[in-house]
Amino acid sequence: MKKYLLAIIIAASALSASAYDIFNSKANRSYIGIRASYELACPGDVKLNSLSKAEIYGNSSGFSASLIYHMPLWKNLFFEPGVSLYYNTYSLNKTLIDMEFDEAGATDIPRPDDASVRQFGIRVPLHMGYHFDVIPAVSISIFTGPEISLGISGENHLSFDDFAVTTEAFGSKGDINRFDFKWRFGVGATFLGKYYAALSGAAGICDMQKGPASMRSNLFDITLGYNF
Repeated sequence: MKKYLLAIIIAASALSASAYDIFNSKANRSYIGIRASYELACPGDVKLNSLSKAEIYGNSSGFSASLIYHMPLWKNLFFEPGVSLYYNTYSLNKTLIDMEFDEAGATDIPRPDDASVRQFGIRVPLHMGYHFDVIPAVSISIFTGPEISLGISGENHLSFDDFAVTTEAFGSKGDINRFDFKWRFGVGATFLGKYYAALSGAAGICDMQKGPASMRSNLFDITLGYNF
């Protein structure tokens, strides 16, 4: 009987220690990591006033490359600032563009085959999260935090059969603001302490449309990375 009780106590102690390690890993360390993300930009409808809105922009793809610094804070709680370079696009509603050509009386001018807004800029993520070391080789993390973005260049791009026309998207002649502030939520996994993968989304907080109209843009990311 004593042997059985001793075995139960040992097993319970092992489970307790294992559960403790899940929330307080002895392998926590600071490190630098690199990240590459596919981004799906999801701009919302442009609100013209309190009663009407227009679907001027549509979802489109982009990518980003990031450098992060992982800082353990307490147990498995961490802070992860970084810096990213991004390129993403919005599709432009071609029906509305064709209507503008018609209203201008440009019946003899060919219509664009494709229309998009192309943006390149820098982003500063400031994320906090917590990771759970479910087994020695796999750590699952949840994270959230703000991201500040500054557009460096942006253009409205109209593609025709044999040529393309571009106009400014930012600046005094553009319709989109350079600055954006988003809040990101995500879940990630680290394998063998080195290899990283994550799914996340960022909700736009700032108004990206100039003038009386308003529009907020969201992101959905699939991320792969490596920790040094």
